[in-house]
Amino acid sequence: MEIENKELFLRYAIPCGEVLVRRGDLQMDMLEKLNEMIERKRDIDLPVGRLFPVAGRMCTILAKEMGKDRIDDDVIRRYFLHEHEKAIKWRSLFFRDIDLKKCMVKPGRVMETGERIVLNTPLGKRVTEKSFEPELRRNDWVSLHYDQICERLPNDQAKKMLR
Repeated sequence: MEIENKELFLRYAIPCGEVLVRRGDLQMDMLEKLNEMIERKRDIDLPVGRLFPVAGRMCTILAKEMGKDRIDDDVIRRYFLHEHEKAIKWRSLFFRDIDLKKCMVKPGRVMETGERIVLNTPLGKRVTEKSFEPELRRNDWVSLHYDQICERLPNDQAKKMLR
């Protein structure tokens, strides 16, 4: 199924990339290329759903359940912000290399910005240098996956994730 917003999909999928590289399922040079495409806002003409097959399949299933013929932003966010945790808990029974606490996508509130970004999350204080979201400000809500800031979140979305 076609992914409409490959950048959004990759912002959430890339943080799992190092696990896939260690397994031999993704080449490090490809992961670096994908990161660069996001950071430099380049067109993405790669089959990203095949590079991250679990996320691609799960988004396809959700899109069908939602009556959609494409994977749009709503599908991507529903998977990563609401369904991803269930999927990784199940997969962690078979793949011991999944760090459940880091792989769960959580909301974070920006406390400090600069070279290092300090966040308040449901799992406590987190510090990261990795962000796909430029120009963050104190009190912004963001999504965090493997200590990578994926995107800025609206207040209502972040609060929904905290429930």
